[in-house]
Amino acid sequence: MPPTAPHAPQDPVCAPGQLDSQQPETQQSTIQRSVAFYTLGCKANQLETSTLAHQFQDQGWRIVPFDEAADVYVVNTCTVTERSDQESKRIIRRARLSNPKARIAATGCFAQVAPDELAALEGISFVIGNNFKDQLVRIVESAPVSDRPLVQVSEIDKSRIMEGASSAAIDRTRGSLKIQDGCDYKCTYCIIWEARGLSRSLPVDDIKTQLQRMLDEGFKEIMLTGINIGQYEHDGADLADLLTELIQLPGQFRLRLTSLDPMEVSEKLIDVVRDSQGKICPHFHLSAQSAEDYVLKRMGRRHHVADMERVCQSIAQKIPQASVGSDIIVGFPGETAERFEATYQTLKNTYMNYFHVFSYSKRKGTPAATFPDQVPEREKKARAQRLRALSDQKTLAYRQGFLGQMLNVIVEENEPGEALKGMSENYLKVHIDPNGQSLQANDWITAEVMAVSVDAVQVKALAVLA
Repeated sequence: MPPTAPHAPQDPVCAPGQLDSQQPETQQSTIQRSVAFYTLGCKANQLETSTLAHQFQDQGWRIVPFDEAADVYVVNTCTVTERSDQESKRIIRRARLSNPKARIAATGCFAQVAPDELAALEGISFVIGNNFKDQLVRIVESAPVSDRPLVQVSEIDKSRIMEGASSAAIDRTRGSLKIQDGCDYKCTYCIIWEARGLSRSLPVDDIKTQLQRMLDEGFKEIMLTGINIGQYEHDGADLADLLTELIQLPGQFRLRLTSLDPMEVSEKLIDVVRDSQGKICPHFHLSAQSAEDYVLKRMGRRHHVADMERVCQSIAQKIPQASVGSDIIVGFPGETAERFEATYQTLKNTYMNYFHVFSYSKRKGTPAATFPDQVPEREKKARAQRLRALSDQKTLAYRQGFLGQMLNVIVEENEPGEALKGMSENYLKVHIDPNGQSLQANDWITAEVMAVSVDAVQVKALAVLA
């Protein structure tokens, strides 16, 4: 969701011509410019939008909801599929309808790979590639109003070092810290490696400094994010080494990992999570994508089914109640009914408790879009429904294993009148019975699991830890 200011002051909205940084100082001081954001795609995009929102606020801009009239609309685009491209265009049209006189800035991955296509859209004022995303405020404020869009896109830097720590609040309890960008893999269905460039990693000391700042601000859980964090590497330190450094920081907190390629979940990484004394969440989300070797090879994936099974088995043995899930694509070209059935049976018998299921969608410019034996849409939909039903079965069975068990839960911020909610270390979203205790957002509690379903886990608070 795009960040908004829930109680934005009702200042007058300035005309587009007043966005130029050369406005008279007296006029700038009396009229506050407004900006609205919309994010499509991954957690990295969401974090970067939040960072942009803070940068605009620091320059005196007022953040407003995307459906309200604003002087500038920023659309942080995604290009993972052609549907993502079309959705980005739809959101841009929506912004233009909200305020035809506004200036619209498109940034993100679609802007990086197809700047001319976006620049041709009516109402676009800026097309800003990923290399210039962090300069968006300066660009918007300094560029004069023009009938022609300003396009700033360049080849992604080939450096292996990521510059500048990006962090953002997910809510008062949880934050997100970007430790890596880009990807070295060239999967046949994906164009993100072109939109984001080679894998780049933030230096360990920079991550430690930023993490400490977030802990000082009161965050109890920090998600470590990037495009492919399993590729983290800096001065010989891999992801497991980085985590070993981070958990040495004082205080009570926990780190949560985002998606990992199965080949990058080493025994060393599993051991670090197991031995972290709760400072790293026992939650592994794998980007397996399929569980059939022919399909994996066609996808250009590096792992085999046996690699995924070995990783899941090791996690189950070393961290018995860990949550393990995966992204799965159904209907990839060449996935026959027999190959899908092999994927289904493998996932059914593998230690996983949930799947995020996606139907394959062609992406222009990728090899897979030209592959023969494309799967009909109706068949993709049927396969996706079967896997989602299997996911529900496995999720329920996993949750039932926690009945009567204790969980460590961080209480989340809730709207007035709503039931208390929280998140456990192993990715269980829970509804909390306060049990006579006065609980607040960011409280860390122990809780007993009282009831479970596919949709919810009911817990009873026992004690507040911090």
